[in-house]
Amino acid sequence: MKSSSELGFDGINNLVSSILVAKSPKAVGKGCLVVMNDQINAASEVTKTNTLSLETFKSIDYGPLGIVDNKEVIFYRTVNYTKKHVNVSTFVDRVHLLKVYAGMDSSLINVLIDQLHTEGIVLEALGRGNVPPAMLEGIKKALAKNIPVVLCSRCPSGRVLDTYGYVGGGKHLTDLGCILAPNLNGQKARILLMIALACRKDRNYLKMLFEK
Repeated sequence: MKSSSELGFDGINNLVSSILVAKSPKAVGKGCLVVMNDQINAASEVTKTNTLSLETFKSIDYGPLGIVDNKEVIFYRTVNYTKKHVNVSTFVDRVHLLKVYAGMDSSLINVLIDQLHTEGIVLEALGRGNVPPAMLEGIKKALAKNIPVVLCSRCPSGRVLDTYGYVGGGKHLTDLGCILAPNLNGQKARILLMIALACRKDRNYLKMLFEK
C-alpha cells in the first residue's frame, strides 16, 4: 500500500508473509488467498475497503481466515463457501457491470444490448437485490435475447435474496429469470459470469453456479 520511498513501507513484510503462507501445509485446499498486513483472507471473501490504509483488504462478512505471527502461519477457520471449478481456457469479455441508482431506467441496458452487444449483465442492485421499475423494460429485453442478468448488491456487506415481491423487487426479478449472486460483490460476480459463459450459456447451469 506504500511505496519504498514512504515511511512505513509495507511491501517487504507483505511479500515475506505471502511466501510463508504459500509454503505452509496449512494453506493446502484453501484456494486463492490474499495476504497483507499479516492477515490471511480468502480471495472469494475479501475486498478492498480503503484507498490507502495498510489494513484495506478485509473480509467484511466473515473476518480473516488467519494471521501470520512472527513467521508462524495460523489459520482460525476454513473458507465459507463450496469451491466451484469451471474448466475453461478462455473467458467472455463482453460482460458488463452496472451500479443501480434511484430513478434509473433502461437506457444503459439498451446501450449494452444494442450497441455493445453484451453477452452478460451484472447489476449491483439496491439493498437485498431490487431495482427501480423503469429498469424492467431493459431487463426483460436482455432476458428475451438470452442474455443472463445477475443480481448482487451495491451494499458492502450482506447477501442478496428474492425477498420483495413488488415490481422491481428481487422476487419479481427472479421470477422473470434473473440470477442471484448471494455473497459476491459486483466485480467478482462479473468475473464468475465471464468464466461461466465460456463454458456454458444455459440459465440452469448459471443459476446452479451462482446460487448453489
